[in-house]
Amino acid sequence: MSTLPGWVLPLALFVVPLLVVVVVNRLFRHRRTNPNWVLAWFVAVCWISALAVIWRQVR
Repeated sequence: MSTLPGWVLPLALFVVPLLVVVVVNRLFRHRRTNPNWVLAWFVAVCWISALAVIWRQVR
């Protein structure tokens, strides 16, 4: 994991699940994605990414 660029982890954690939610909501539930959930997911991904960066620096 240390060979990956720093932007891969946040991108994978944020974009991939967000795209899955949008596709599922559009195809099966026929409703919009709640923007508050998107914002909460973005904040969670930022914290996870920050912890990963700190962990890399400590090691």
